[in-house]
Amino acid sequence: MRIRRTAARCLLTALSVALVSAPPETATAASPFEPEAAAVRSCRPHPDVRVLPEETPPPELLASLDAALADERLRGVGLGMSLWIEGYGEVIAVNPDLRLRPASNQKLLTAMAALDLVGADTTLETLVATDGLAAGGLLDGNLYLVGGGDPLLTASGEHSLEALAAEVRSAGVVRITGDLVVDESRYDDHRTVEGWGGMPIPAWVGSLSALLVDENRYRADWAFIADPAPANGERFTEALATAGVTVSGQVRHGTAPQGAATVARLGSAPIRDLVAEMLTESDNTIAEILVKEIGYRTSGMGSTAAGIRAMTGVVKSLCMPRSILQQDGSGLSHGNARSARDWRRLLQSAQSRPWWNDLVAGLAVAGESGTLERRFVDTAAQGNLRAKTGSITGLRSLSGVMTTAGARRVFFSAIVDTDEPRTPLAAVDDLLVLVAEDES
Repeated sequence: MRIRRTAARCLLTALSVALVSAPPETATAASPFEPEAAAVRSCRPHPDVRVLPEETPPPELLASLDAALADERLRGVGLGMSLWIEGYGEVIAVNPDLRLRPASNQKLLTAMAALDLVGADTTLETLVATDGLAAGGLLDGNLYLVGGGDPLLTASGEHSLEALAAEVRSAGVVRITGDLVVDESRYDDHRTVEGWGGMPIPAWVGSLSALLVDENRYRADWAFIADPAPANGERFTEALATAGVTVSGQVRHGTAPQGAATVARLGSAPIRDLVAEMLTESDNTIAEILVKEIGYRTSGMGSTAAGIRAMTGVVKSLCMPRSILQQDGSGLSHGNARSARDWRRLLQSAQSRPWWNDLVAGLAVAGESGTLERRFVDTAAQGNLRAKTGSITGLRSLSGVMTTAGARRVFFSAIVDTDEPRTPLAAVDDLLVLVAEDES
C-alpha cells in the first residue's frame, strides 16, 4: 500500500510539473468537442420530458384512443402524432420520430427563439434622422428613414409613416433641402428564403426588408418585390407632404451616417405582442423578420442564415436533439422537417423558461381566436386547447397544449401528410376532443 501511495505521489508531482512547464497554448487547448460538451453540461431537461409515467392509463381511455386512431378517415393517411398526458406519459405514438414538414408549426420555434434571444419586452424602432442642420423650419441636409425591423408599420393610421411624418413636422421642419434616403441596412437584401416554391410573395408573405410598410404586401410587381425601398420612400415623402413638409431632393438608397440626429422615432409593439400576432394569426412576414432580427441581435448579421444558427442554439439549450432541417422561420419552405415527438417535447421543454407564459398566451385558442376560431366549437376543447396550426399544400399540422376534464395537462403534436389533408385532420380534431373530455 505504501509503495502505491508513493508512486501516486510521484505521478501527481510529474503531472503538476508538466502542467506548469507546458506552453500556454498547450495548457489551454480545448478538445474540438468541448463546445458541444459544454452545451450538454449546461442543459437541464424539463421533468416532463425525462420522468417516467407514474400511472397506468385507464383501459377505457386506451381503448377509445385506439378506436379513434382506427377511424376510416385516417386509413392510408401519412400521420405523425405524439400525445402526452400528465401522469400517463406518451399515450399516442404514431410514427412519432418520422421527420415531416411542419408547415406553420415552424413558428413555434421562431417564437421561442425571439422571446429567448431578443427579449419579450424589446421593441423595434423605426427612426427618422438627419445629417443636416435645422433653422427656421429649413433642414439643410438629407433626411434618413431608417428601418428597424418593425413588421407592423403601416402607411397610415396610428402606427404609421403618417405618424412619423407628423413628428417631423412637430419638430419644426417644413422643408428639407436634401434627399429622402431609405436605410434598410439593418438586414441583408435577400427578399425571399431558400425553399419557397412558387414565389409566395405577396400572397403569403411580404418582400423581406428592415423597412416594411403594410408588410410590403401592397404591390405584386417584380420591381417592388426585388426592391421595396424606393416605393416605401415615396410613400413616406407623400406622408411628409400631407403633414406640411417638403422634400426638395430625390428618394434613394443609403445608410444614415454615424452621429445623425434623430428627428422622429416610432417603436413597435413589444416582441411578446409580435410573437402573439404571429402565432395567433399565423403571420408569415412577422416570422421571417423575427428570424433576421434574431440573427442581427446575436451576430450583427441580419440574415435568415444567422438567425437560424442562433435558433439552433435555443433548441440545444432546451435539451432537444438537433434532428431538424430548417430553412425559414414561417414554415413556407418545403425544406423544413421535424418529427411530431420533437415538437411535443420542444413545447414541454419550454415550460422551464421565463417566457413560457408569453408563448402559451400567444397561441390561438380553440373555438375563439385566430386560426382556431372556427375549430373545436361547442366541444370540451373550446377555450381550453391552445395550439399552433400549420397548412401547406398536402399537409396540415397542429401542436399545442390543453387540460383534460380530469385536470391533467396534455401536450401534443400531429402532422397529417396526404394529398387531401382536411378530412383526416377532422379525425385528429375529434381525437383531441376525446382526450379533453377524459375525466380520469
